[in-house]
Parts: sequence; C-alpha cells; structure tokens
Amino acid sequence: MKAAFITQYGNDEKITLGQLDKPTYGSTQVLIKVAAAGVNPVDFHVRNGMLQDSDTHTLPLVLGWDAAGTVAEIGEDVENLKVGDEIFVFSPISLQGTYAEYLAVDANLVVAKPKNLNIAESAGVPLAAVTAWQGLIQDGQLKKGQTVLVLGGSGGVGGFAIQIAKSLGAHVITTASAKNEAYVKSLGADEFINYKETEFDDVVKNVDLVMVTTNGDDVVARSLNITKKGGHVVSTLDDIDAETVKESAVNFSRMWVQPNGKDLTAIRDLIEQGDISVKIDSIYPLEKTNEAILKSESQRAVGKIIVSID
Repeated sequence: MKAAFITQYGNDEKITLGQLDKPTYGSTQVLIKVAAAGVNPVDFHVRNGMLQDSDTHTLPLVLGWDAAGTVAEIGEDVENLKVGDEIFVFSPISLQGTYAEYLAVDANLVVAKPKNLNIAESAGVPLAAVTAWQGLIQDGQLKKGQTVLVLGGSGGVGGFAIQIAKSLGAHVITTASAKNEAYVKSLGADEFINYKETEFDDVVKNVDLVMVTTNGDDVVARSLNITKKGGHVVSTLDDIDAETVKESAVNFSRMWVQPNGKDLTAIRDLIEQGDISVKIDSIYPLEKTNEAILKSESQRAVGKIIVSID
C-alpha cells in the first residue's frame, strides 16, 4: 500500500512516500480503506522523536492518527460494522498511523461518520475533538453555567473546545489573533481577547476552567492564578511542578488524550445536531504530507489540515 512514513526520527525531510505491506487485522478489528487523514501537532512531535526512547513505536512508522474512509474488511468477531460503512476514527497513537491507504484498528474505536460532513471534514474531527471533549468533561469537570477560558481558540483543539463548551451551556472566553476574531466568535465564543495586544490574565479572573491549548510564556502558571479555588486548569502541552499546583488550590491536569469510541459517538451526535461545525484550513495530497505537517508545525493553521489519501 502507498504510505507516508519515517524510517528515522528528525525533521520533515525524514518523511518518505513509498510502499508498505497492507496491515493485518485481528478478530475484533476492522481494516479501513483510508480516504483522508487529519493532521495534528502530535504528528510532528512524534516525527521529531518525542517518543523514540519509550519503545512505543517501531520503524518504519506511518504518522497520523485521524482517519475517515470506508470499512474494507472485518474481523470474525465484529458485529457493529459491515463492509462499506463510511466511518471516522481516532486510532491509538501507540500504533501505526493513518497516512496510508489502509489502517487496521479495533472495531470499538470506529464510528459511523457524521451524515452532514464529507470525508475530508470527518477526517479533521476525531483526535482534536476527543481531546477537547476529554479535557473539558473528564479532566475539567465542566458544568452548565460555568465560565471557561480557552487559550488558543483558532486551533484545532481550541475550536472544538469552544463549541463543545457552548453545547454544555458554558460561558466561553477565548484568545486568538485579531484576524481570527470573527472566526472564534462564529464558533460561539462569548468574549474575545486579542493575545497580541492584551495579556489574558490582565482581563480574566475567577474562571471555573482554563483549557490550555497553547504553550510557552508560563501559560499554565498564569492560568492557575486566574482560576477559582477548586477550579480546573487542563493543559494539552505544558506541565508544571506539583508544589505550584498545591499552593494554587486549583486542580491541574496535563492531559494525554485516549481514543474512545463512546466519546467520538457523542461528538458525532453534536455534529449532526448542528452544535459543532468543522473548519478546514487546507487539504494536501499524500505526496505533500511533509508540507501538511510543516503547516501544522508553523501554528498558522485556522481549523484543520487534511491529507487526502485517494
């Protein structure tokens, strides 16, 4: 099968376009014919060697862990899917990825794609939306009527976090650049902060939850300072020492998203109800996977970057 993969860790020049064996699948798995794959920051972090000393992966390694496509084959014990079903999936980051013509994955992670999204849009949903969902609900314990600050509202995770929080009845504040003000407000943000002109902790105080999807500039420590005692700060990137967290009396989570079919199903339902929309920044062919990941690494994308496999 055709795939984009790495044979060693390093910069974008390490990504190879070539042929690999079609993956085998077990009795509780399905083989997916991948039509499109979503690009996420974890792709370039893994490419750069974030997990190379952990024995998580073996090389060659196909990058990408979001996919949309059709069920090509099913294991003998799979009952909830059939060949030809149009699906989307967040595949485990510990396994081979989705920048390939085929993907083998546990059937319980595979969900029928939203009826109101096309394949490319569907591919942009799973990992980022599940990250937002788990960060807000599981780690952040967000409830109706609470106030949440989303740092980085124009990115993939941030954009979904705004919409999910609004669907739960929260008051949402977000940061972005001036050129993305209209975009984040269209997602449902109640208040907008231009981070290039205003420091968020100068104007935001006493929130219930901060969802941190940016990094650097002491954003986690500063988020702790503006959160209610007993509130939550959830970070997708930067960590902080336990003593600082203890002194703040705020609950802190450096989250690591986990694939979950039930979470993805709940997100699919919100999409079909019109509570979540998907913004596509750009679509690249598989042959330009390097460029797609570089665009992600530049942090200039507004919405989701997609790699088209077909």
